[in-house]
Amino acid sequence: MRAVAVVGAGVLGAAVAWNLARRGLRVVVVEREPVPAAGASGASFARATAFGRAPRAYFELRHAGLRTLHRLRETGVPGFHPCPSLVWSRDDPALADTVATARHQGYRACHGPCAGFPVPAGPGRAVPAARAAYLPAEGWVDLPAMADWMLARARRFGADIRFGARAVDIRTGADGAVRALVLADGGAVAADTVVNAAGAGADRVARLVGGPLALAPSAGLLAEVPLARELDAMLLAPDISIRPAGAGAALLRSDAIDSRLGAAPAADLAAEAAAELLERAAAVLPELAGARPTAARVGVRAFPADGYPSVGFLSGVPGYYEAVTHSGATLGPLLGRLAAEEIASGHRSRLLAPYTPDRFGGSAVPDQGAGIAPAHT
Repeated sequence: MRAVAVVGAGVLGAAVAWNLARRGLRVVVVEREPVPAAGASGASFARATAFGRAPRAYFELRHAGLRTLHRLRETGVPGFHPCPSLVWSRDDPALADTVATARHQGYRACHGPCAGFPVPAGPGRAVPAARAAYLPAEGWVDLPAMADWMLARARRFGADIRFGARAVDIRTGADGAVRALVLADGGAVAADTVVNAAGAGADRVARLVGGPLALAPSAGLLAEVPLARELDAMLLAPDISIRPAGAGAALLRSDAIDSRLGAAPAADLAAEAAAELLERAAAVLPELAGARPTAARVGVRAFPADGYPSVGFLSGVPGYYEAVTHSGATLGPLLGRLAAEEIASGHRSRLLAPYTPDRFGGSAVPDQGAGIAPAHT
């Protein structure tokens, strides 16, 4: 029986493990934290979207990821919460062009005014309803809940899930092929494939086999605030993003604020940034004026250096497979299924064609065609 060790129990590692285990492979998941999705997955705003992503190949990958989330929800997989997005911009013509491109590519979108434009109940004066883009088929993901469900199902198929275990080496044979994953406690997991789904620590794991993976880690601040009602849309303004976070709560983030945090912000800077998040949010939802965050967290998100996923086998190290992306909410379940298919059967989806790990070593580059780099959301 094929044996696979998966490093990381975020949503992507959990999706790989679940899909491999139900194919009948022997799977061991190694996660250094005591719970799933505590790293990069837990640091994510977790909006599922393909809107505005370019070039076309990347848009298609994310659009497929969004459709996967809807299908999983229909089959009973928890975690995905369908929720429309209301987006507005200081550059209204550019936003209108983005909507037109999205519609041409088959994405559900309209730019106000449009028939039946359902402006969410309660947004304040900052929402320019007549100029906003409305994206009805998006949503947000409770990544820990989804990862936990997938790991539980993987266990039912025989997977061994080990929390509090840290990978320190990947043992290879004389032929250079993977033989085992070595753990910090001195133990080893025999495996003919190691999947690197370690999120923000994935470059460290890649170096264990001389892999060229390059990450550009980014700090992100999330603040959860109480809200007397449940939002009926995600609100994406130029200065603030607000989404539901379950009953009686909303989650806040800001690209502008995150860009000032640095890699490891001091506690006083993080507190100041959280206060600014609330000020910006109150300009959109006046009922948040004077609110205090019930939780605030600065996390490190895993950004491959060129902004695109790294998914596939690394040539030169048989059995080493990389599964790293900065958008686990949109892409994690889809990439987990496609990675499992490639590992188990050798079939590589055309959706993965541009994203080989070899590109970071200069032996390959993403064949993306013309376009702009993806926004880091």
